[in-house]
Amino acid sequence: MANINEQAYNERANVNKKEREEREDRIQENRHVSKLTFDNSVIEKIASIASSEVEGVLDLQGGVFTGFQERFGSGDLTKGVDANVGEKEAALDIEIIVEYGKSAPKIFEKIKQIVSQQVNLMTGLDVVEVNVNVKDVMTRKEYEQKNRSNNEDKNTNGGLR
Repeated sequence: MANINEQAYNERANVNKKEREEREDRIQENRHVSKLTFDNSVIEKIASIASSEVEGVLDLQGGVFTGFQERFGSGDLTKGVDANVGEKEAALDIEIIVEYGKSAPKIFEKIKQIVSQQVNLMTGLDVVEVNVNVKDVMTRKEYEQKNRSNNEDKNTNGGLR
């Protein structure tokens, strides 16, 4: 009779539930866990492509090494983007060249929206922070002329790999 009362008491006091949870935790620890992870460069590439689609963004601005790579023909799709990726979230720093006459705050809002959307859609990660730094402002004509002269430099130095 004492055994039945003890069982009833243990049920009411959630003792049995705690034992069950502890047992389930031990079983869970022994299972292999599958994970989906992303390199920073994957998130950087998604953000770069998405940012490039925003009207008023002439280009993403990389560092000195990126300019060197482009000059010798190996373009970098992650230029101008730096990502910090966790298991469930990502934070991004993006450097852009804005077209003269366009609204930088509107471009910023559009970049935040489209980058967050694309990263989440493609990876399931939540973008918790998007920082945009405007590195330069150019007219479209100035940008195209600068690009043309850079491409001509590439062609002249093309055999120097």
